[in-house]
Amino acid sequence: MSVVLEDWIGQSSNLKKQCEKIRGAAISPRTWQNWERLAGACYPQGKKVSERSYTPEQTELLLCLAWYRKCYPRVKVTYRSLRDYWQSNEYKLEEVFDAFCEAVNTKQQKQPQKPAPKLIALSSVKKSCDQIMNRCISRNCWASWKQFLGIAKYERYVEEGLASILVYMACWRHDNPTQRFPSVRELMVMMRNWSRRAMSLETASSAKMWHAWRMRGCKGRDLPKYLATYGYRVSFRTLYKWGGFSQRKHYSVSELSNWIKLAKEKYGT
Repeated sequence: MSVVLEDWIGQSSNLKKQCEKIRGAAISPRTWQNWERLAGACYPQGKKVSERSYTPEQTELLLCLAWYRKCYPRVKVTYRSLRDYWQSNEYKLEEVFDAFCEAVNTKQQKQPQKPAPKLIALSSVKKSCDQIMNRCISRNCWASWKQFLGIAKYERYVEEGLASILVYMACWRHDNPTQRFPSVRELMVMMRNWSRRAMSLETASSAKMWHAWRMRGCKGRDLPKYLATYGYRVSFRTLYKWGGFSQRKHYSVSELSNWIKLAKEKYGT
């Protein structure tokens, strides 16, 4: 590793500041001591805490712990779970190291600010999940889903990414009512399917619904969801502009293929 990484980021005062920036909150001395214990760095060095230095591996673990606490503030962390998370998220550490080393070498302390992530109300997310499940999700069930993703108990808004995972969890539960949820990482991998690129909170549907539509057709009110499975986000207003659309009409499989061709012509893809 570079000299900057070892001598600059490895210093206790600098490393703590970077962890606070990643986490988005101040870290108390007691919390920092617990973090040192989890990273295997809680031992006397004969120096003040502010003058301590860490090994490259301890530095990476502490930075990774800051990422972990930002994404999962309520989940219990152990030395084993921290190392597993570290080994599976090395790309985040590389991004941090590259940005910090470049800032020190070029003396550019001011970094461009990223736009704030889009927040979505959890109440609207739950309504979409209720529609997918065809029933009202109980309070305890909804609380367990949020806890599974590390969302605080009384949180009212979440980022768009977490909202998408909640919607996909409803789709997965609709298709697998008795099975245990996969891990969060596995859910994110399954969400990369190309057919879900156009899915939103309003057009989300389950795999069984897609299969039924492709075999027997669908109602006009489900046409936006059907087109979304092929990567086209089309609203009811747009469908009416295209002409020949009715929410009450039942479209056959051949008619659905014509709608897909029309969407392809309109969007040029």
